[in-house]
Amino acid sequence: MITKTTINEAQEKQPKLYSHFLHLVQQTRLSHAYLFAGLAGCGKKAVAQVVAMALFCENPGADGAPCGECTECQRILAGDNPDVVMVAPDGQRIKVDQVRYIKDEFAKSPVEGNMKIFIIEGADTLTTNAANSLLKFIEEPVANRVIFLLTTNKSLILPTIISRTQLVEFSPVPADVFATELASEGISQKQTVLLSQLTNSLEQAKLLTTDDWLGHLQHELARWFAQLAKRDATAFVTVQTGLMPLGPDRDKQGIILDAIIILWQTTLMVKYQQPNLDQPFPDSQADMEAVAQSITQQDLLAIVTQALATKKALNGNMNFQSIVETLSLSALDDLAE
Repeated sequence: MITKTTINEAQEKQPKLYSHFLHLVQQTRLSHAYLFAGLAGCGKKAVAQVVAMALFCENPGADGAPCGECTECQRILAGDNPDVVMVAPDGQRIKVDQVRYIKDEFAKSPVEGNMKIFIIEGADTLTTNAANSLLKFIEEPVANRVIFLLTTNKSLILPTIISRTQLVEFSPVPADVFATELASEGISQKQTVLLSQLTNSLEQAKLLTTDDWLGHLQHELARWFAQLAKRDATAFVTVQTGLMPLGPDRDKQGIILDAIIILWQTTLMVKYQQPNLDQPFPDSQADMEAVAQSITQQDLLAIVTQALATKKALNGNMNFQSIVETLSLSALDDLAE
């Protein structure tokens, strides 16, 4: 049963948040707006849906948990409850028509109950204008409205929205648990550490490993990093010949940038000699140690900061190749000092 699966996902992936939000429902202490931030597949949508079910369930448990079997629980997951509005990006972004629909629903009173719930996936894909239009509703809360904004990248959310919502950071699924899931799908151990830092979604992990796409990415990023470590300007050529073919669309380009961020963050951890470090790029260990020994903390932090800014640049429709080449140039400058 799909509802039971959703309840189990929330309970298993985020047990503390699951209990916390059921308690808030029981105490009628839900805030008007939440920003759920965490990796894809870490249980954000499941927790939001459990909250909605708990509010409408006909036979809740003693702890406030939804039964998962009543008509209302089933309707919510099927998208048939008019008081539970769920929106996800249509393609790359949440479209103008979807934003208009959300705004229209905000203006309407609950139809069947005394609460109206909004679950908006991919909140980071909202345009600035669309996000600002939603901000007006968040700034003027209505007693019987609760909105859940879900994001995998909170840095792309308007600061004004973050300041007016309760930010809830979702912990990644424990690496050993996710690694077991990945192993059951035949995914190599060499890729599990990087995958667990990129996503908690088994479905997305399988897509990323199709035709060994992730393996090719690890290889090309290791080659690019080795060239940067040697202050070799041919890193620019690798961007064009090695990385560009792996990023045919915005989704894959975003994953590549996430992997680059992880590559440099791992190098920073190597510099701090963090013990028991799980290595997402095992072929780059020696190059990371060489970089960590030859660069100052300040310069390495500058590269990490530049890497972190790449996702925002991509979301702003900057050219992917230009983004990575600019990062390469900046890294070469910092490494040369």
